[in-house]
Amino acid sequence: MRPNTLIIAHFAARGMRLWVVARLLAGAMIALDGGHPLYLDLSSAVLLVVSCIALGLADVRRRHERALLENLGVSPFARASFFACPALVGESAIAVLGSMIE
Repeated sequence: MRPNTLIIAHFAARGMRLWVVARLLAGAMIALDGGHPLYLDLSSAVLLVVSCIALGLADVRRRHERALLENLGVSPFARASFFACPALVGESAIAVLGSMIE
């Protein structure tokens, strides 16, 4: 069963904000090291996506929303995808734009 669109929109927006903050922090650390902040290799991009998933699920647990989501029929896989999809789309968009600029 697919979760309600209100739940999807809320958690996808939260996932996007989380990814933006994580990407800005990663870009700042790369810039301080002397690299180009937009370019990440594949393993770093995957690590950033996995970090966004872990931080998002930890935030759901911290806010005590896990039980509510389970009662609404939202599976653990769906909860993880709420935070994975915005990060994957964002990283893909940056990779495509980076390849076009290069």
